[in-house]
Amino acid sequence: MLLANPATAAETAKGSFAVRAVVPAYCEIDSDPVQLSEGAGFQSGSVMELCNSADGFQVVASYRELAPNEQVRFSYAGLSRQLNASGWTPVANRVGAKFGMRPIGVQYSALQSPLAINLTITYF
Repeated sequence: MLLANPATAAETAKGSFAVRAVVPAYCEIDSDPVQLSEGAGFQSGSVMELCNSADGFQVVASYRELAPNEQVRFSYAGLSRQLNASGWTPVANRVGAKFGMRPIGVQYSALQSPLAINLTITYF
């Protein structure tokens, strides 16, 4: 006949170890193109920004080239910039990881034809 011996607790080993995880940077901006009609006006709205890069990121507006007399001022989360005639303007440099809705506004004048502004995001 086999008799079972009760289990005895052994001393717990003590020590330490390090855990390291690498999370890939991910940035996204959820925004439909801002559509401006000919002439002058103002539009406002909001976009959702998401970026987990601790180093920060840049938001860029892209659009058709502007004629010399066309003026467009773009506001992003409280920062306002005049759009370049080239069709590409950085509208915000953001520091650290961010997540949330951000207000945008566009003041424009003398547009000779409609203008669509697309926003993109890239991390540093």
